[in-house]
Amino acid sequence: MALTRPKKPKFKAMPKAPKMTASDDAWKNYSKRADAVIAENRKRKAEYEKKVKAYEQSVKMRESIKAKTRNAKTW
Repeated sequence: MALTRPKKPKFKAMPKAPKMTASDDAWKNYSKRADAVIAENRKRKAEYEKKVKAYEQSVKMRESIKAKTRNAKTW
């Protein structure tokens, strides 16, 4: 399946925060943008972890087959 370990994902940068003197609307818009970035980063992290898990299972399977054949040769 996966021959190489997947690369770590590049996450989106958090948006620049408004000044403390900015209006309430500016802060609400900032909150919406920040929530969108957080959701996207979580999605990317979940996909990465799924690929890593598949890679590790593949490695485990190969090692078990290798150990099985190593034991069979000692007869």
